[in-house]
Amino acid sequence: MDLATAPEAAEPVTAPADAPPSYRPDEARYMTGANEPVTSSVLISNSKYLNNPYYRDVFSQFALRRHGRDLPETYLIPNMIRAINEVLDTEEFGRLFEEEKAKKPEFAAWLAARRYTVYDPATMQHHAPGTLGAAIRDFIEKTGMEMQFMMKGEDPRNDLEYSIKRRVASHDIEHLVTGFGPHELGESALAIMNTTSNYGYFTPALAKYMSESTMFVQATGYYRVSLHYPDLMPFELDAMRRGIAAGQALKKPLFMVDWEDYLDWQIGDLAAHLGFERGPGEDWAWSIDASVG
Repeated sequence: MDLATAPEAAEPVTAPADAPPSYRPDEARYMTGANEPVTSSVLISNSKYLNNPYYRDVFSQFALRRHGRDLPETYLIPNMIRAINEVLDTEEFGRLFEEEKAKKPEFAAWLAARRYTVYDPATMQHHAPGTLGAAIRDFIEKTGMEMQFMMKGEDPRNDLEYSIKRRVASHDIEHLVTGFGPHELGESALAIMNTTSNYGYFTPALAKYMSESTMFVQATGYYRVSLHYPDLMPFELDAMRRGIAAGQALKKPLFMVDWEDYLDWQIGDLAAHLGFERGPGEDWAWSIDASVG
């Protein structure tokens, strides 16, 4: 081969005739503009979330994965918490939290009370059917689960840590009270209900921090359903609507409700007292199988 002779130009790659339509170069330039991003030897942007390789990986797995029957749907939750913590601005979070306490005496008083209850089914046999106490008792007996599964046995070191521990401990109670059960549609509705109520009660800056895990679940969950289980998507949108409406009806976030004071209330009466319309409960249980495989 004559090294001085340039090789013939390669044939341009063209899309198959039956390929879906795409932007022409001039149309794409209309969207991208004339400027090009700066180049670097590493992936870097002005988003700390995009810059963090662990956050990128976990977020994409949540959004793009199919739920298989080999692992529980909650398998990646610990990874999600780690990803959130890797990019968390603890100084700003703490400052915003303290500012909110100063502005909202109710919030400060709730934190100062430091209520935290360990529910024992053996001591809850007297609660009548249909009450919150009976629902909690039956849930623990049926599932064998405990409601205290984060920082168990550890005393919170400050108000912020207490609020996180309380939120985690009340999650299953929220499922029972709201009628948004622990299945695909119920989890989606409860997540957006909590996000909505956070933004209705706290400043947007603090609500962002208080809602990071629920927003993570929501944003990735709806897209995952749309990609892999499109027949379920209309029901997901309805769950979103119900969750937003329920969140808007609350005067304060669910994690601030002192459930201990309502153990002998009928659950329907409790939901009405808090001001929201309950979800369909186990009538949504079919969505578990509809979102797997």
